[in-house]
Amino acid sequence: MKKKTGPVIAVALTVAAAATLVALDQAGWPGLAPRLAQRAGYGLQVDPATRLHLIWSPRLEAPQLRVVGTNGDVLGDARDVLVAWQWRDVWNWRHGAPLRLRAVQAQQLQLGWTRDAQGRTPWPLNPGAGDAGAQPTPMPQIDRLVIHNGSAHVDDAPLQLLADARFSTEADGHWQADVKGRLRQQQLQLQAQASAGLALLSSADSDAPPVQLRVAMSQGPQRLTFTGTAASLLDARALDGQLQVRGSSLAAVGRPFGVTLPNTPDFDLAGRLQHASGVWQLDGVKARIGGSRLGGDFAFDTRGPRPQLSGLLRGGPLRLADLGPAVGTDTPPSRSGRVLPDRPLDLPSLQAMDARVAVALNELDLGTAKLEPFAPVNVSVILEDGVLKLQHLNAGVAGGEITGAATLDTRPSPPLWQASLDAQGLAIERWLHPTVKPLTDNPITGKLKAQLDVQGHGRSTAELLGSMSGPVQLRLENGSVSHLLTEAMGLDVAQGLGMLIKGDDHLALNCARVDGRFQDGVLRPRTALIDNRDSRIDLDGRVSLKDERLDLRLVAKPKDFSPLTLRAPVRLQGTLADPRVALEGRKLGGRALAAVALGALATPAALLAFVDPGEDLPPVDCSLSPRAAAPAAGKR
Repeated sequence: MKKKTGPVIAVALTVAAAATLVALDQAGWPGLAPRLAQRAGYGLQVDPATRLHLIWSPRLEAPQLRVVGTNGDVLGDARDVLVAWQWRDVWNWRHGAPLRLRAVQAQQLQLGWTRDAQGRTPWPLNPGAGDAGAQPTPMPQIDRLVIHNGSAHVDDAPLQLLADARFSTEADGHWQADVKGRLRQQQLQLQAQASAGLALLSSADSDAPPVQLRVAMSQGPQRLTFTGTAASLLDARALDGQLQVRGSSLAAVGRPFGVTLPNTPDFDLAGRLQHASGVWQLDGVKARIGGSRLGGDFAFDTRGPRPQLSGLLRGGPLRLADLGPAVGTDTPPSRSGRVLPDRPLDLPSLQAMDARVAVALNELDLGTAKLEPFAPVNVSVILEDGVLKLQHLNAGVAGGEITGAATLDTRPSPPLWQASLDAQGLAIERWLHPTVKPLTDNPITGKLKAQLDVQGHGRSTAELLGSMSGPVQLRLENGSVSHLLTEAMGLDVAQGLGMLIKGDDHLALNCARVDGRFQDGVLRPRTALIDNRDSRIDLDGRVSLKDERLDLRLVAKPKDFSPLTLRAPVRLQGTLADPRVALEGRKLGGRALAAVALGALATPAALLAFVDPGEDLPPVDCSLSPRAAAPAAGKR
C-alpha cells in the first residue's frame, strides 16, 4: 500500500504546485515585480501594485513605471502601463541583440532618450553599457506602441536628431504625432497620422501589418508630404505610398536624410516611394527643377558599407543652367575679369555614396540662344569609390552626334580628370547661331568633325580646364565661308565694299582645319587654316584657359587680284571676358610708307602700294591625323 501512495503523493504535489503557479500567475505574482526590478538593476522602479504574468502571454501591468538612468535622472515616467514580450526576445537581448518588446501601452508617458556620439546612453538597457569599450546601445524595437497622451525629448547623436515630440493614440486606434527639432543640423517640423498604432522600430520577423500613414515635414522652405502605408515609424518598414517634395534645392532636401543630391534651383517632385529592408525605391518620378522637366525610376540601397543609387533618369528638356549650382556656374568667378567658374566643386559628396544611373534625355539645353540644344542625349553615369565616370555618351546635335567618355577621380589631391570625345557630321550653321552683321546669318557652314583626348586636374571648373593637356583636331567638310568675312580678314577694301553694296554670299571651302595641342591649359595650334578659291587664312598663336588670355594672329593670303588691300595680319588679343581685335602695325606701316613715297611722285600712284596681285598657293591637306591612344585615366 505504501508503494502505491508515493507516486500519488508526487502527482498530487506536482498538480498542487502547478495550480499554485497558475494561481499566482493569474494573480500577477503580488509583490514580485518591485523586488525583481530592484534586483535586476536596470533602473526600473515599479508601483507595488504592479502585476506580472510570466507563463502565458508574458507581460507587465503597472499603475506607474519609471526608468531611472545611470546618472540618476528619471528618463521615463509612465502611467497605466502594459509591456508585453516573449521569452526568446529576453534570451536574445541577454546575448547582445537589441531589446525587443512586442507591445508598449500607456495612458500617459513622459520620455527622454539620449545617445552620445559613441552610441552610449544613460538608459540602463545593457549591464556595463557605461564601461569603457562597451558596444554602442542599439535602439529598442517596439512592435506596437500605443500612448494615449505622451511627450518625448530626443537627443540622439548617431541619428543626428534633436527634437521634442507630442503624440497620442485615440480610443479608435487613430495615432498622431507632432515633432519639432533638428535632423542632421537642419530645422524640421513633422506631423504624422496613422490609422492605428504602429511599431517604433520593427524587427525583421515582425508580422505587424502596415497601417495607413500620412506624414508632412517642413524644413525651412522645403516641404515633404507622404500618404500611404507603413509598418513602423523610425525605420519605415513596409513603407509604400505617394511622395511629394518641393523646395529651394534638391541638396537641401537630401541633407537631413544623409542622401547626397546636387544643388539645384527650386523644384517640385512627386512619385511613389517604397522602402523594405534598407532599400528605398522612388518610381514614376515627375519632377520640375527650375526650367527642366525630368522623370525616372530610382533605388537607393543603404545595406552595404556605402549606399548606392541606381536607376534611370529620363525626360527633358534639361537646362544646363539648372545644374549651375552643382558645378559653380551660378555665381560669378571670384577673380576679376574671369569667365570660367572657380567655385570649388562639391567633391566630398562624390565620395559619400556610389551610383549607377542611366540617362536618356530628349533634350539638353545649353542655356544660350547661340548654341543649338543637344537632342537626344544618352549616357551612363557610374560613381564608385569616389571615381565618377560618364560612359557610352551619345548626343545628337545639329544633324550629327557626339560620342565618348569622361572620368573624374576625386581620390588623389588634386583630383584628376580625363575625356575622350568624337564629333561627327555636326552642321555648324545649325549648331552655332551668330548675330554678327552685315555678315550672312551663318558666315561659316559645313559638317564639323572633331577629336579630343585631354586630361587635367583641379578642384573647380576653372582649375580643371586651366590644366588641360592633350591633342585637339577639328575639320569642316563640305563647307563654305562668308565672302565678306574672307575679304575682311584680308582687309581687301575694294572687294569688301563691293560685298557691302551688293550683299554677302558664300565661298566654297577647300579646307578648314585646326590641329593643335593643349599643354597645361594652353592651346597652341600646329595647323590652323581656312582655304577657299579666294583666299587662305592662316592662324597661329595661343589660347590660354589657365589665365584666360588670347594671343592669336590671323594672316590672309589672297589668291586673286585685288586693287585695294592692306594685306596686314589681324591680331586677336585680350581675355576671354574682353577680347580685342587690332591690325598688326608693322606690315600696315610698310605699305603706308610705300604709299607716301609713291605719293611724292603722283597722288594716284600712291594707290599702287595697296594693289595685291594674289599668290599661287599650294594645295592644302585637310585630313585629320589618326587618333592617338587615349591617355590612361589618372595619368598626368
